Amino acid sequence: TVPALEGPSRLPPGAHLALRIDMKRVRESPLGPDVTRFLRGVPDWQLILAGSGIDPVADLDRLLVATPNLQRSKLVLAGEHRRDATFARESVKRLARSRGKKVRWKRKHGVPTAPWHNRDRTSRSIALLSSHHFSITRRQDLLRVLALMRARELRDADDEGLVEASGPDALLSMGPDEALALEVEGVHRFVIGSVKHVPARLRVAVRETGSNEATVGVLATYSTPKEAREAASYWTNVATFYSKQLIVSLAGFGKTLRRMDVQAQENRVTVTFKLNADQIRFILSYAEGRLRGSGGATRPRQPRQEW
Repeated sequence: TVPALEGPSRLPPGAHLALRIDMKRVRESPLGPDVTRFLRGVPDWQLILAGSGIDPVADLDRLLVATPNLQRSKLVLAGEHRRDATFARESVKRLARSRGKKVRWKRKHGVPTAPWHNRDRTSRSIALLSSHHFSITRRQDLLRVLALMRARELRDADDEGLVEASGPDALLSMGPDEALALEVEGVHRFVIGSVKHVPARLRVAVRETGSNEATVGVLATYSTPKEAREAASYWTNVATFYSKQLIVSLAGFGKTLRRMDVQAQENRVTVTFKLNADQIRFILSYAEGRLRGSGGATRPRQPRQEW
């Protein structure tokens, strides 16, 4: 089986960032409470889910977040919930009631849909992809989500390193043992400052490899083998430099950076390293603080990209 890191890009057409999280695996891990605090602290979640009664960690087994940039208005959510078949419809009703609205269901593109009366300024709708699968998108993005679902279903899961899945499960499929998988196309769009040695595509996968340990695998794809070799040398030097900084060592990441394995093969660079539970908690806490401080998603340098 080809590791999931080696599979081709599986982003939605026109999207540039896709994050898949195995909520069931997260929920059952020692880091479950930390991830829960992090997600509840993200302002974007509050605007989209507040009033619905949906708790991403407690109620979902799998989650997909996709966007062509970091603007909340373009955000697409899809998930698989673990409750009974009435859960999604009850959430829609609860949200509508909290906003003083009524619910009217209609079929669109072959699936039941209804307005999702979120507190965000962007109008969204929910689509029931099965009795346990749903998506929350702008009305015009539903067709693209359905097309992605069918395209992923037709791909060779074994060749791409994914667990084989069909229907809505294919939309959320990940590699074996992965707790999190992040895929980014057009990485330079999300970088502030120099884009030298920044890859064209990036995939980051986090796998549980112990009760107190996770292995992070990064696959960066460049335009040419020469660019990949130069990038591997550059990022190795960067890791070495920061591993010697006092603040990094005090945070517990010095040894991690020194042990980071960076390899260039053809036009790709792979990076592998391990994190312990305390390091993951530190990253989550730092990310939550940054998100709270910025008031939500940060806009990239080129925010015009559309689905």
